[in-house]
Amino acid sequence: MKMMPLFLLALGVALVPGVAQAKTGRCVLEVKHKSYLNGPCEVTINDKQGSFSIGASDKHRSKYFAYVNIDDDGAHGYWNEDPGSTHAHSELGLLKREGACWANATAKVCAYKL
Repeated sequence: MKMMPLFLLALGVALVPGVAQAKTGRCVLEVKHKSYLNGPCEVTINDKQGSFSIGASDKHRSKYFAYVNIDDDGAHGYWNEDPGSTHAHSELGLLKREGACWANATAKVCAYKL
């Protein structure tokens, strides 16, 4: 059984099933050792498995944003790469959980509760 990270549980407690709600958290997005997000941003829990997005809220969209989609194969990450993009079209690959982060050799996506 997969354990939902505490930060996701804390952010998702008030969510109605099937409805995503953004909360302010501390976010990190690093790709190829370059930092794109590191500070406060909107974190949205997207489903019961703990899939989430950082910086992608409609109200407070960050210049860069990312999605971590958790499924039976693990977690797959995507980000917008181009700051003018309105969707996360660039793949980050298969990610492994490392505390509040999901990472691989190329990328790291983190969401911390404030």
